[in-house]
Amino acid sequence: MKKKGMPTLAWVGIGCGGIILIGIVCVVLAVGWGVRKAKEFGANPGKVSAELMVSASKDLEKVSENDATGEMTIRVKSTGEQITLKYDDLAKGRFSVKDKDGKVSEFGKGDLAKVPAWVPRYPGASDEALVMDSEDVTSLTGMLTFTTTASTEAVKKFYEDEAEKLGLSSSSSSSMNLNGTDTLSVVFKKGKQGITLNAFGKSGEPLNVQVVYNESK
Repeated sequence: MKKKGMPTLAWVGIGCGGIILIGIVCVVLAVGWGVRKAKEFGANPGKVSAELMVSASKDLEKVSENDATGEMTIRVKSTGEQITLKYDDLAKGRFSVKDKDGKVSEFGKGDLAKVPAWVPRYPGASDEALVMDSEDVTSLTGMLTFTTTASTEAVKKFYEDEAEKLGLSSSSSSSMNLNGTDTLSVVFKKGKQGITLNAFGKSGEPLNVQVVYNESK
């Protein structure tokens, strides 16, 4: 099936002739993931967000995880490189990898202009990045990440208001403060469009936010 454009994470190993298509697992990124993982997300949001990032890429696989240190080791299938990252850093989807020639490139440098107009963009967001996007003749899927000093309540209210404008309803919602970490997980969906919102951050520190969007054609 022919892809349109160049997905954000679609090229790894440029210079060695390797063309790796980073596929988005739509079922994981849409409603099912949010509903299934809502409870677990509240207990360990950084870990679950990191798992989502890895699951979304066909070129990444989890090697091991260490809850004591809050780290996950992943392998880049195209090069065999193994990288150990903090859950929170991996969840942001922006990290450096080396190709087979030793050239360093960075994941998560997408063109924000590719984000569909219907997808809500949080006002005043910092470090906003399109860390992955994929489009074919049947669907469009992507993930935005950003940080904000706003509260989980403010972020939730914004997306609830925007979802209402779009005619999307909440099929799953969870928010809590656990061991000093604020968490938020909400799934909005109706018809061909869906949004999964995840946010987490220690109380008094900026929130890390993932916005996964999906649209069927």
